[in-house]
Amino acid sequence: MTDRITLPHNLQASGTIRPPGSKSITNRAIVCAAMADGPTLLRGVLDSDDTRWMFEGLQRLGLEIEFDRSNGVLRTPGSRGRIPSRRAELFVGNSGTTIRFLTALLATSEGQFRLDGVPRMRQRPIGDLLTALNHLGASAHSADGNDCPPVQIEAQGLAGGQASVRGTISSQFLSALLMAAPYAQTPVELHVEGQLVSQPYVSMTLKVMESFGVEVTHHDMQQFVVQAPSCYQARDYEIEPDATAASYFWAAAAITGGRVTVAGLSRQQSLQGDIA
Repeated sequence: MTDRITLPHNLQASGTIRPPGSKSITNRAIVCAAMADGPTLLRGVLDSDDTRWMFEGLQRLGLEIEFDRSNGVLRTPGSRGRIPSRRAELFVGNSGTTIRFLTALLATSEGQFRLDGVPRMRQRPIGDLLTALNHLGASAHSADGNDCPPVQIEAQGLAGGQASVRGTISSQFLSALLMAAPYAQTPVELHVEGQLVSQPYVSMTLKVMESFGVEVTHHDMQQFVVQAPSCYQARDYEIEPDATAASYFWAAAAITGGRVTVAGLSRQQSLQGDIA
């Protein structure tokens, strides 16, 4: 690598490109695919640090996942909501989506599980998620008693019922609860206390779940009802390109007076709030 790249002043950026898939959609789709009833194929899967921790975590739990990194294609036979392992210690690096999504998912299974990460992960709060899961019948706690990882789960299935989550904290807590809810023993009703932050990410979660056959009834993004027990359905699913990554190519065209087309993204149909 050189320290400087000189571009001709008359260069016009032009062409068509499809950037890598959205990280946020990828980790949501992987969870739904791995827990689905039947074989699923995901296209446009992002290969990143966060998604690798999710792959590895699910594989350590005994779920079959085959990822072709060169083509961004993931295949899984699905598990019908059954996690094979009954005991596992998962290391998730510094991936917030991985530890939050898998914590909720493991609460629906049976066995003893521990989730941990890098030192920075041990400073990231997760207490609100654990409290909500315990209200739904789980047994999950912070191993160090400080509402941060490591997380210890004594799983005996998720009973269901009602729980609340603060809207001012990470929307990943609500997304984690929503994605795990179909595998509870009875319907799950989630209430948001206060204004929900990062609404586009919750909307993304709902749309991915719907694509895999699970619809969530909700009112004003304050109350959510998931019918359970139910199961995600197998399908072929294309993950749209990351909107933030796409913005660099649009910017290059704008700056140079060129014309760049980003394939796979639509202003009207994108799941990502970043498209704005």
